[in-house]
Amino acid sequence: MTVPLLSGPALWWRLLVIGGLWGSSFPLLRLIAAEMSPFALAAVRGGFAALAVLAFLAVSGQLKGPIRRYALPALVLGTCNGWAPNLLTAFALGHIQAAPAALIHAGTPLLVALIATVVLREERPGLRGLAGLLLGFGGIAVILGPDALSGGASLTGGLLILLSGVFYAAGTVYARKARIGGAPQIVLGQQVVAGLAAGALSLPFSGAGAYAQPGWVYGVLALLGVVTSALPLTMFLRLLARARVTDASMVGYIQPPFAAAVGALLLGEFPSPLVLVGGGIVLAGVWLATSRR
Repeated sequence: MTVPLLSGPALWWRLLVIGGLWGSSFPLLRLIAAEMSPFALAAVRGGFAALAVLAFLAVSGQLKGPIRRYALPALVLGTCNGWAPNLLTAFALGHIQAAPAALIHAGTPLLVALIATVVLREERPGLRGLAGLLLGFGGIAVILGPDALSGGASLTGGLLILLSGVFYAAGTVYARKARIGGAPQIVLGQQVVAGLAAGALSLPFSGAGAYAQPGWVYGVLALLGVVTSALPLTMFLRLLARARVTDASMVGYIQPPFAAAVGALLLGEFPSPLVLVGGGIVLAGVWLATSRR
């Protein structure tokens, strides 16, 4: 029996929660980006997320079942949605504010549509979708602003965020293509891969001293790992099993307002008019590329 795809309120409340939690991670990461090596930051974030998922599955009795069959999805998603974008985002937020970072990241559905053009025949965008892709990437160029012409810090941070979006998009399309759903073993495996890979990289590049941080840093990392990583990721993988990949990827719509609001409260950062204009163009492009005719 085919399960009908989610739409309307059932889809949007899930998008709102997932996008809100993911969007809040940008200012939290920026808060500690200057305090801790990106490699160590990504490792601890993945470790907290893995512990949270493990504890939940153990308490709920969902750890049963074979693990070997989920090894490949866990490895792919642990890279595409785990340690690689976590590292890139941690590096990026040392160069770019939370709000423009979230607005650039909101273009991830454009990247999903671009990859789906090749991988998912049934979800290839038409002329409307291609127009949205061009419009969205034009908005990203506006967000980067004059620094994009001079190679300034915003360009560096923006390109790193854009590259992290490529990884997320690849992971999203893979999860939809493989129809892996939200199996507990995959969710746990992804977080374990994310934490171990980043941890292995942190030792040669940062050293053990990078983990010597005050308690408040680890408190923020626990919040990042559990509330803004493990919880929304679990919801997102379940959503991919019941929604179109382009619909699910529209969590990008939700992230920028939360990133801007939390960034203003925590960091006193307010997006410039140029960033807001560019963000509007990006979201218009995303809507054009992913909405039904």
